[in-house]
Amino acid sequence: MPRVSKKTRRDNQLAKQKLGQIFDNLPDPIFVTDRHGHVLLSNSTTAITIGMSLDELLNSNVHDLVDKGYYSKSYAVEAADKKRVVKGELVTKLGFRQLSTSTPIMDDDGNVILVLTTGRTSESEKTHKGANEQEFISRCKREMEYLRNYVLDKETIVAESKAMKKLLLEAHAIARTDSTVVLYGESGTGKEILAKYLHRHSKRSGNAFIAINCATLPEHLVESELFGYEKGAFTGASAEGKIGLFEAAHGGTLFLDEIAELPLALQSKLLRVLETCEVRRLGSYVDRKLDFRLIAATHKDLQKMAQEGTFRTDLFYRLNVIPVQIPPLRERPEDIIALALKFFEFFRKKYDLNMQMSPHTLATFQKHNWPGNVRELRNAVERLAINSLQNFSSDYLDMDQRLTGTMQPYDCLRSLGQAGKLRDVVKFVEKQYIYQVLHDCGGRIGEAADKLGIYRTVLYRKLKSFEEDDTV
Repeated sequence: MPRVSKKTRRDNQLAKQKLGQIFDNLPDPIFVTDRHGHVLLSNSTTAITIGMSLDELLNSNVHDLVDKGYYSKSYAVEAADKKRVVKGELVTKLGFRQLSTSTPIMDDDGNVILVLTTGRTSESEKTHKGANEQEFISRCKREMEYLRNYVLDKETIVAESKAMKKLLLEAHAIARTDSTVVLYGESGTGKEILAKYLHRHSKRSGNAFIAINCATLPEHLVESELFGYEKGAFTGASAEGKIGLFEAAHGGTLFLDEIAELPLALQSKLLRVLETCEVRRLGSYVDRKLDFRLIAATHKDLQKMAQEGTFRTDLFYRLNVIPVQIPPLRERPEDIIALALKFFEFFRKKYDLNMQMSPHTLATFQKHNWPGNVRELRNAVERLAINSLQNFSSDYLDMDQRLTGTMQPYDCLRSLGQAGKLRDVVKFVEKQYIYQVLHDCGGRIGEAADKLGIYRTVLYRKLKSFEEDDTV
């Protein structure tokens, strides 16, 4: 097999990037599908005109788009079937009328391998809303570019899954307001990390972020910690007095974690602070004006607690302005590998380890239910790294024993020999290699797809098929 030089590979990658840039800068819809109708390449304009994000479009099939009513007809399918150029008018979900042209691209044997589809606004539409439509598309493209660059904060939050990307888009919009937010989610889903994200992207980002866990404060200290006190307010009080956390958060954000654990007596006082924007220190007769944004978090059902009388109903309705539900890790398997690799890289550098996680370990991670969510995953990876310090001769780390309690030695040759058919062996090797490339790329899907020489949508489909095979 001839070797491909690094320069050639680099040139191919640059050419692909340039093609993507060219596509995205075209004012009219344009996209490429394979012969089965899977969308392989597109621009933002196409996604906008049918009312979905570019990422969603790149994970779609044109048959499904027609079935779901995103547009009236797919000429790409007809072009692939008839093996000739097909033209016609279609109407999108948002009411855009377009003249669509689908051109099949065939190999030397006359088989369709790709279909290029372009669109332009029909003459009847241009008369009525040409300028407004172009302005709408341009504005949407600017907004999408802004969200792509600033919303997906890859330095702090892993968001490979559709669920997390959607959550971050929602959070970014919420961050720009001063409304009270309640973060709901199981223990370990990252509620405080999301609270910091909201603060960091808010107009208060230059001021303090004060976090307090209501479940860890002794009940007799909660009031003095939150409200502060004047000198001599009670026995044992500091001679200088003490500023409370409400005051410390003035101008910034106050994050009350485990808000459901706040004693009932303190709930009424918190309600007063929220209603009046004033706080009175213990032992004082002076009300101090405050300006802070409150973010609360809990893993409990506050509405149910309010109905049962264990949480004040009036406080619940005052807090529950913008409820945000964080999905558990088991519902976003795409994030498991990316998080595991991120944590492992951190501990590998911290403990100076010259090791890697095996593809089998990553597959085991994806099978696990993770009742402790991201916190449990991080602890598992740290335990894995620390345990490896006892055996420096091992190049790969295995996780079965840590998660299931039973040792399952990973023997690649024996695993390969379990399936006698060539297609099963090839699929197994493909799976291991893809996971290895994902590891090398730090879980970044786009970079891994480039390294593998396939489209990102193809990589997503392969990962999904691996996951489905593991659940059988």
